[in-house]
Amino acid sequence: MLHTDKTSAYRLHLTSAGQVRQRWLLLCGGTIYAVASLWVGFRLGMPPEFAGASLALLPFVLAVYGLTYARTPGPFLEINPLLITAVVGAHIALGTAEVPLAGGARYALLFVLLGIFAVTAAPTFRASLGALVGVAVTATYGALIYMPQRGVTAASGFVAAEALTYILPALVLMFFANLRLERERRTAFELRLELERRATSDDLSGVSNRAHITLLAQNEFARSRRYREPYSCLMIEIDNYEALLGSNRQAANVIVQVFSGYCVVVMRHCDSFGRLSPARFLALLPETQGVGAFTLAKRMCRDLAALDVMVEGEPVNFTVSIGATQLHNTDRWAGDLLRRAEQGLEDAIERGRSNAVFAEPPAPAPTHEEEMVSESEHFAP
Repeated sequence: MLHTDKTSAYRLHLTSAGQVRQRWLLLCGGTIYAVASLWVGFRLGMPPEFAGASLALLPFVLAVYGLTYARTPGPFLEINPLLITAVVGAHIALGTAEVPLAGGARYALLFVLLGIFAVTAAPTFRASLGALVGVAVTATYGALIYMPQRGVTAASGFVAAEALTYILPALVLMFFANLRLERERRTAFELRLELERRATSDDLSGVSNRAHITLLAQNEFARSRRYREPYSCLMIEIDNYEALLGSNRQAANVIVQVFSGYCVVVMRHCDSFGRLSPARFLALLPETQGVGAFTLAKRMCRDLAALDVMVEGEPVNFTVSIGATQLHNTDRWAGDLLRRAEQGLEDAIERGRSNAVFAEPPAPAPTHEEEMVSESEHFAP
């Protein structure tokens, strides 16, 4: 499952990077080729059909360029290189048939350049392989079938064997070069994923580390304030963790892993969970009222108190204390919310093990009218 997710992320990365590259190549390279073909056709006095085909290249390029802006451009990005090789390859064969003195070497050079262009525009290795196959098929068809039908022979200056001798080895070299490039891309992508994981994840539990969960808390706070949505958080601490760590380090590590796995399963996909310190954790619950957060906190205390963790064949029981709170309009940044949750956690620890306390938001400051009423009541006879 993890391998599938990594492969999907890699394909998405290549698609997003190749989308911009393909757009520029199509817009610049396709337009330049179409204009250059028109100029060559008029300069050499080629038949009207070649000029018409050159003009038709412009709307074709624009149509393929438009496919890159589709709502789901992934499939089109992989098909576009094959479309380019088929249409432009047929145009090259048509031009060579009209100017047979161009020779097999120039014919091969044009197809090699087409192959380089198509491979560069391909976002994935599969798309580049299809483009190379398209170049090989189009070039072979033009040299062995289309040219002889048009009467282009060796006596006219075009030699099919010479053209294919240049084209096919060049395409094979492109294939192996692209294969090596694909391996380097995948290695670099996996290395970047690993670096991102280490920068944002806790090594022992696998959940977000302190820096990442704090950043998520601030981002979620800003989002909830902007859209005026409820937002709650839980600050959780494993009871007597330091004593357990000193007596049985392996059991302490297993408890952290089991507790983290439990929290990940119990929380929703939109929630965030991270480790602040060896024994303290933070859960962010967007779009959750304080009542719902407190209910979840009490459920966690009850479930974990009834859970026995097997360590070296021996059951180990542990409990947690939780401080819960919700966003209030007096909170100015995420630190206000987290401090209130921490205060609730400290109150829960003081009450004993396996407790959950909801930290109430601060009372609103009295208005000027309320202060005047309070003063008048104080000085009243």
